[in-house]
Amino acid sequence: MKPGAYMEVKPSYDRMGLAEYPARAVIFTQMLASGTAQPLRLYQITQPEQGTALFGAGSVGQQMVRAWKKGNRITEVWAIACEDHAEGQAATGSFAITGPATAAGPVAVYINEVRIPVAVLVGTTAAQIATSLAAAMTLMPDLPVTAQAANGTLTLTAKHKGEVGNGNDLAVGRLVGDFIPEGVGITVAPMTGGATNPDVEDALDVIAGQWFTDWVLPWDDANNFAKLSGELAARYQAMGKLDAHAHVGCRGAFSSLLTKGGLTNSPFISLCGAKNSPSPPWVWAATQAAVATFQLTNDPSRQLRGLVLPGVKAPDEQDLFEETEQNLLLKGGMSTFSRLADGTVSLDRVVTTYKRSTLNVEDRAWLDIMVPKTCSRIRYDWNAYVDLTYPRAKLADDNSRAANADSSGVVVTPKKLKGSWAARCALYEIRAWIERVQETLQRARFERDGDNRTRVNARQPIVIIGNLMNLMGSLEFEV
Repeated sequence: MKPGAYMEVKPSYDRMGLAEYPARAVIFTQMLASGTAQPLRLYQITQPEQGTALFGAGSVGQQMVRAWKKGNRITEVWAIACEDHAEGQAATGSFAITGPATAAGPVAVYINEVRIPVAVLVGTTAAQIATSLAAAMTLMPDLPVTAQAANGTLTLTAKHKGEVGNGNDLAVGRLVGDFIPEGVGITVAPMTGGATNPDVEDALDVIAGQWFTDWVLPWDDANNFAKLSGELAARYQAMGKLDAHAHVGCRGAFSSLLTKGGLTNSPFISLCGAKNSPSPPWVWAATQAAVATFQLTNDPSRQLRGLVLPGVKAPDEQDLFEETEQNLLLKGGMSTFSRLADGTVSLDRVVTTYKRSTLNVEDRAWLDIMVPKTCSRIRYDWNAYVDLTYPRAKLADDNSRAANADSSGVVVTPKKLKGSWAARCALYEIRAWIERVQETLQRARFERDGDNRTRVNARQPIVIIGNLMNLMGSLEFEV
């Protein structure tokens, strides 16, 4: 060779830090005919105003996009919408008004978080009040309902067909200072009768093979839960490598929420539920998903307790669940929350719907959302590290002549792979994702397959770090 200095330049990944985790979210939603979006097409969301144009004023899509952006403006997020089911039924509710008024003052009714006030004079009849409220609502296109007044009754019809319409909240005089003038009475009939949500399967087909780590959906019916849980399980398999976690909101009393939690047994779905919240369940879900995605991307093993859901309104005190009920909801697959003094919501414990093993044995292995999230993060990092470190590697037996003679680093052995795993575990331990690393490394196994000489079979146990959720003490006094 001609004299001179010759140096190859190539990267070394021996001291490689954690691989950047590309969190990417998708909002599955429902659109109105007034939206400009094409059904079942993905749209990247960069501004909260996009929900109105794409999915229509007063749509579930509009509200979910706004809620997500209020909770998380950092994570890349996309949205895909389904039209109302052709055979769906729209929910209806009403305000039945009596009169006339014997005193003047404003009357305020509420559709979810939105206050609709009208002025009432002495002698104003029930029919006039209902007509005034209907006229005021007509000027508010972002409401999720249409209004029609007749004979003193204000009838509200959900703009969407399907069970989602049942999640809209109707109330009277919610704020301190709201009152009903003397002589006027208002009876609320809640939204009911909505039936047949869109089928999520068509939307799932659109994103097949695409990387989306965090999902949020407005549908909590058994059909969609079954298809959702099946898709998420397939994505989490070793050959899937498309890990994702879904958030869904529910509305109802204690028994209703327990029933909803029992519809699925997935470690990759988290439900949030409340009774009589001014915020609809899809807003709960979108906000929880937004907050959880941001926080768990930064640290997948840290609990979400105490984080506020911006813009989400908690139920009144009388509609909160007692501690015993909350514990039962957690066991039943429903996450819990706390109501702050100003009526806002902070997360308590976010769990998955996984409750029992495939053998129908009670199992807490996947209880908290941090478990699948931490496993996903470690698996992603380990796969990325192996792909970068050993991109074209040959495989040889431990202490073989080929391995011992290798000076270029192109021959890998099971023992070398175990050393790499030990180094990565040390990094995961420093980040407080796992603990008891020395113990788990002793149980780790990397062995060359006896039948397939291109394959290494590995067993890589980990212990995910715990979180301080309970402090049980004994307060003892001396006598």
